[in-house]
Amino acid sequence: MLWGVLGIILGLLCCGLLGIIFGYLSIRDAKRYGQSPVLGWLAIAFGVLNIVGSAFLRASGNYPFWND
Repeated sequence: MLWGVLGIILGLLCCGLLGIIFGYLSIRDAKRYGQSPVLGWLAIAFGVLNIVGSAFLRASGNYPFWND
């Protein structure tokens, strides 16, 4: 459960790749202990959305950290 929460937070806020990694760890632990893997799948989805959204913003020239 901790991996899923960390993955969701990091996937939404800053690091899509870390969101995907923590989502995978959450799914792995959920299968191991017989729990629901929903948090892991959400973390992966948010991580992918973060990566795709950042790539779109960079390609369009509207990425906030590159406008110097």
